[in-house]
Amino acid sequence: MASDSSESDCPDHLKQYRAYKKKQQLKRSAKLKQSSATPEPNPAPTSLLDHPLTFLLLKLVIWVCGLLFFAHHEFGSVYFLASIPVAVWFSMEEWKRGPGELSAYSVFNKNMERLDGQFTSEQWEKELRYGAASLQQS
Repeated sequence: MASDSSESDCPDHLKQYRAYKKKQQLKRSAKLKQSSATPEPNPAPTSLLDHPLTFLLLKLVIWVCGLLFFAHHEFGSVYFLASIPVAVWFSMEEWKRGPGELSAYSVFNKNMERLDGQFTSEQWEKELRYGAASLQQS
């Protein structure tokens, strides 16, 4: 096939696809420039209470105390199983990602934004119904 410079040999849908991808790339680079323009350094902890490990240890102590309390009343396994989804929920907080960084799970992104190249059910259904060539037109 000819190089990228000879656009006249390309079908129309390929030209549209290339223009679409170029537009996406420009948007992505603009977002990265905007988000990385002035990174703010994290201030050093001034005391023991400002250290993030202190709060992690405090949370762990509170969780163990709750586990012991519920285990004493024979609900320890219920407490443990109920704390798993809570731990999963809090581990996916937005503050752990950098500015402009998307989560791998589109449910946790603003406007349910998907990652580039993410395989979706719509794409799979389209491939099943119309074949893999149908994806080049969209």
